[in-house]
Amino acid sequence: MLKIMSKKWSSSFIALTLSSVVILGGCGEKSSETAAGTAPAGQQTEAGATATATGDQDTIKQGTAKLQEETKKLQDAIAKEDGAAVKELGKSINDLWLSYENAVRQAFPLEYTEVEKYEMPIYSASAYDKVDFAALKTTADSLQDALTKLQNAKPSSASASDVMLQAVASYKAFVDQQAEQLAVQTKAFAAAVKAGDIEKAKEIYTVARVHFETIEPIAESFGDLDPRIDARLADMENEADWTGYHRIEKALWVDKSLAGQEKYADQLIKDTEELQQKIVDLKLEPKTMVAGAMELLNEAATSKITGEEEVFSKTDLVDLAANVNGSKTVYLAIIPELNEKNADLGVQLDKAFQTMEETLLKYQENGKYVAYDKLTTEQIREISEQLSQLSNLMSQTASIF
Repeated sequence: MLKIMSKKWSSSFIALTLSSVVILGGCGEKSSETAAGTAPAGQQTEAGATATATGDQDTIKQGTAKLQEETKKLQDAIAKEDGAAVKELGKSINDLWLSYENAVRQAFPLEYTEVEKYEMPIYSASAYDKVDFAALKTTADSLQDALTKLQNAKPSSASASDVMLQAVASYKAFVDQQAEQLAVQTKAFAAAVKAGDIEKAKEIYTVARVHFETIEPIAESFGDLDPRIDARLADMENEADWTGYHRIEKALWVDKSLAGQEKYADQLIKDTEELQQKIVDLKLEPKTMVAGAMELLNEAATSKITGEEEVFSKTDLVDLAANVNGSKTVYLAIIPELNEKNADLGVQLDKAFQTMEETLLKYQENGKYVAYDKLTTEQIREISEQLSQLSNLMSQTASIF
């Protein structure tokens, strides 16, 4: 477990590993005397801590320099629209990042979050049959900017609590952006519905759903606003009272007609705009963020995994991936506290999210998730088990606040 010296994000932090424990004497007994320059068992000298910190700093500098070079190659490959090179570089960039990300997570949690935000989409794109070069260029450029900031980052003397406040503010900005995009995409979706364009409405439906599912726990905190936007037919006592996305989903995929859907489209615009405004005024705290992420993963693992959410469109994997991404964003925001109080749990969460993302990636074709009814029972069970593990790990983070 890693601890920050004096509870500061300083250049020196103590790594309590087996290699740092000096055992003197035989048969497991500790000597009453300490050799010159050697710390008592379970502790580390200031010089030793500095050496550890210096080693981590060197690892970060060297790793980031290599990653910058590899990202520059990716940018060149994108400019040439070389799909084969892009796929190869996406994988090598991920391998490089994994080789030293733990050191970054400990020393520079905020910079770590920024790199992670762009690195994973690049890795995901490397598995697509067809590369969206325009979108990938934006992501690669953002990754290069994040790496530059990481390379120039200096150890901060700010307290862990101050860093946590910055992280919460960053998460709030993310939520605001998701709510804004939900409102924007809902308007586009409503326009397609009112125009009677079924195929366009289907396409925008999944785009808008991503933004809602990413921040769903927050939407659920505003009384009947969430049911107005997201209620399923099975939730309704009276179908005549049913509104929201799933009402129109049925019209698109089952009725195959948008006749009479205009009023639901207009109501959906009003409801998502109201949600956006309420979120702007919302004050977030770490505990509520964690509770929301845990709830989201638990719901995904126990109910959404059955296919009940997108029962007509079969786009459940889109929702599940958005739920995972929304929860991961919470995890990234609380890394400062995890580093301070339970670094081992942070490592476990990081690995669990990687595993979950890689599993979901298997069910994409040309950058889109396959229909949920194409999955086997065994595949669904695997996803459910991984979601349950994530939910359990996220529940453990509540103890750090």
